[in-house]
Amino acid sequence: MNAGAIWKKILGFSLCLGLGLAWAMGAFFPAPVGAQAVAPQLQQPSLVESVERGYLAHRRGDYDQAIEIYTGIIRRRGLSVKERAVSYLLRGEAKRDKGDLEEAVYDFTRALNQWPDYPQAIFFRGQVLAKLDRLNEAFADLAKAVELDPDRESYQTNLALLKKRMQTDGLTPNENPEQVQITPPLE
Repeated sequence: MNAGAIWKKILGFSLCLGLGLAWAMGAFFPAPVGAQAVAPQLQQPSLVESVERGYLAHRRGDYDQAIEIYTGIIRRRGLSVKERAVSYLLRGEAKRDKGDLEEAVYDFTRALNQWPDYPQAIFFRGQVLAKLDRLNEAFADLAKAVELDPDRESYQTNLALLKKRMQTDGLTPNENPEQVQITPPLE
């Protein structure tokens, strides 16, 4: 017998043995009733896949679906502090774009509760606070974002525009603002 024929016999025997064991295991340890219906639900998309789905929903204007997806990510076990912070930031962006500005402020704050020096969360919260006419709080956040990331041109520009707006409104920006303290409601 040549080597090819020997390998075919070994593989054939392995395949038969494997199928026999699989059948025996199923016969002695049957799957619970309804296991087929439950199994697909147990397979959760990866974190990257979920973020991509949320991003695409947000981008096409389906803010409710994006919020739902990001909420699912936030509730996952095993996320790092920064992954959870980014998830809150993404959900906050979807809420902001939906027009739920107070809820967006809460999510940006939740992101900061996870990662206190997260410049983008501070910046976005500052922008939303400005939209809500909470100018002193907005100034404090934008100034902090510039302090944390002084090379980011958009942070510098937004802070300058807010200063100009405050001066137009007769307000004097505090050049040494205190960190904004916002307590979001429990989820």
